[in-house]
Amino acid sequence: EAMDLLDLNEEAVSSREVLGLVSSDRLSVWSARLEAEGVPLEEGEVVAAVRCKGSDDEMLEHAIRISNGSSPSALLLECRVSYEEVPPSSLVEFSFHTNDENDSWRLSNVSLPWLVAYRKGKFADWEKRMLNPSCKAEFRRMYEVGPVFTIYDHHMFPSDAQDVNKFQVVDEATGKTVVIPRPVKRLRIWNTDMQEYEEVKATLDGAPEDREKYWIDLKQKLKDAFGDDEFQDMITKPSS
Repeated sequence: EAMDLLDLNEEAVSSREVLGLVSSDRLSVWSARLEAEGVPLEEGEVVAAVRCKGSDDEMLEHAIRISNGSSPSALLLECRVSYEEVPPSSLVEFSFHTNDENDSWRLSNVSLPWLVAYRKGKFADWEKRMLNPSCKAEFRRMYEVGPVFTIYDHHMFPSDAQDVNKFQVVDEATGKTVVIPRPVKRLRIWNTDMQEYEEVKATLDGAPEDREKYWIDLKQKLKDAFGDDEFQDMITKPSS
């Protein structure tokens, strides 16, 4: 029995081609997101890849969950920006690491078109926080992390549980938790036509070309704004 499969415009696809099973490497990248959503793959369950043509002639790849004792179903996950449900292959994958270890890749919560739109303005937002921090703890940790020239957002690119606290501080004046930007190192997305990953630009719009010079100049700007003594106090960890 044919399943109802929709394109990203929520219209019925015009063609479908079963490509085979989704590889274990790709499924391992999806696993953290599936577990967080409360829909992990069960033992013995497999996922089939089905390449479809949308109403706009754009190709997309649906993932179909197949298990014993239940009807096949399309695996759909929410883009947290558009709130649309899309196949996993339509979501960008990310890594906080520069090496090529496969287990460093994770499935994000954002689709490619919305990522492209979201890159705008994020560099200016980070710079504004550096120049006007909400508290010393925020400034100190952001200074430790260093300049952020690539995309960041803890909702779209969540850290693993063991790393969450490394990018949080407490504002001593209010007691509120402040989330520190954690820059993504690499982005990629699955190309269903080529059946391989392609790199996605992680650099923020407006980020300087000469990054080293920018950081030197910004540190001087911060010293001038806060004064040498205050600046040193802000970047010095309090004694425990």
